[in-house]
Amino acid sequence: MRRSQATVVAAAALAAAVVLVPGAVPGPTTAEEQVFVVGQAIYAADEDNAQFAGATAPTEDTACTDSSYAIKTWRVTGTYNWFYNGEGAPPAVASTALAAITASGDTVGKGANRCGLATSFTTAYKYGGTSTAKPQVASDLTCTGNDGKSVTGWGALPPKVLAYTCTFFNAKGVVIASDALIDNVVYTWFTAKPANCAGQLYDLETTMTHERLHTAGLAHVDQVRSASQTMTPSSAPCDTSRRLLGAGDYAGLKAAGTVR
Repeated sequence: MRRSQATVVAAAALAAAVVLVPGAVPGPTTAEEQVFVVGQAIYAADEDNAQFAGATAPTEDTACTDSSYAIKTWRVTGTYNWFYNGEGAPPAVASTALAAITASGDTVGKGANRCGLATSFTTAYKYGGTSTAKPQVASDLTCTGNDGKSVTGWGALPPKVLAYTCTFFNAKGVVIASDALIDNVVYTWFTAKPANCAGQLYDLETTMTHERLHTAGLAHVDQVRSASQTMTPSSAPCDTSRRLLGAGDYAGLKAAGTVR
């Protein structure tokens, strides 16, 4: 199978490593004051690439029977305060994007799910207002530095990448900041699924629920075996089935320590 440049970019991003951010905390004196960063993405489904097989809605709904999850070394404790920079928001969602992004954070903070499980998580994803600050995410999927402020915004990303999150955390694994950049060049977005939805049209809320789960410390699960979980690596056009958590996403948040 021919590997496109975009496939190489996506594969490289999946293998993102922990990077120490020098000087992110002024004058560090202990290991606990060091800041690390990891970047993670959600991808657009590509039927020509086996990595994304199964990205369309599964033939069998296993959202509440599949408890698979994968976690990283960081977690959100207490309240995750985030800000929104609407510069560059596509006109089709400019007036509704903030509400969809906020809903995604609420889903992760409370543990809202498709399975009737208790929504009693103790973290909060709190919208702090608009900001002129840019997300610390470059168009080449580089995390550009930690300004200590969590910003979600819009910008150019490589083909196949719907959104990318850079999460900054300390040696204890506590999130200090987490920025998200949403593509505004290649893909088209909706916040309310249109009738006869077709083409490269993606659900913003589904995408951002996935990205907020990255902020919380969750990693990708297998695209085929766990096709109903929000943390599958890619999303299909017009799909809204993963806006809320599946059983595996829910279990992952508990395992990551976001519930006290």
